[in-house]
Amino acid sequence: MGRVISRTAAADDIYADVETTHENARARGGKWQELEEQRLGNTIELIGVVRSRTKAAAEELTPLLADLDAQDQQADRFIGRTSDEIWNDIGRPAFDPAYDVVFPGGIAYYTTGPDDEQPDRMDLLAELIEMNILPKLDKAKAAAAAKKVREEAKAYREVLDRIALPRQRLRQLERVRTALARVAQIQLANLKRVYKAEGFSEADIHAVIPDHPRSRKEPGTEAPA
Repeated sequence: MGRVISRTAAADDIYADVETTHENARARGGKWQELEEQRLGNTIELIGVVRSRTKAAAEELTPLLADLDAQDQQADRFIGRTSDEIWNDIGRPAFDPAYDVVFPGGIAYYTTGPDDEQPDRMDLLAELIEMNILPKLDKAKAAAAAKKVREEAKAYREVLDRIALPRQRLRQLERVRTALARVAQIQLANLKRVYKAEGFSEADIHAVIPDHPRSRKEPGTEAPA
């Protein structure tokens, strides 16, 4: 017995089966087309709309992600330079516990982790520089370094602000895309039941609706011992 595509299949695969079914039913015409249009007509239109808007959202987001990547690399290099400059200003010590408080384990704390959090970590770095944790660091230099760190954090945050809405839009559309695929799969299964109720044969039905036979490796399909 043939099977329609699984509800757990990828959204693109479900969409492809819906569109193939639509084309096959139209080619046959008559009751095949009439019943298909009743069950899948609106879904076909929605698939087109969701696909188009998802593509547009992705295209809008792509250059913004490139900007974010560039800003992240710039910020990481800046933090590295700041760390080196402070180390030079306090006399290039082989070991300085105060320096390790500000830069625990180096700069990794400030440069790794989610991009959304990096400006906040950079603001913390600026605060630590200003707290006189480094007594060997001239206060004027500390204030200047902290100011530059905050400026870089602000620039980073501005890039994140520009990306926030487009990224959220794409995420939401991806959720809609997945939900619509699940609905479309149910409608395909319902269409098959309607076709069977009309007396169409299994073979004819799956000449219209793509067939996905159960794999022999799937549970419950093994031959009895």
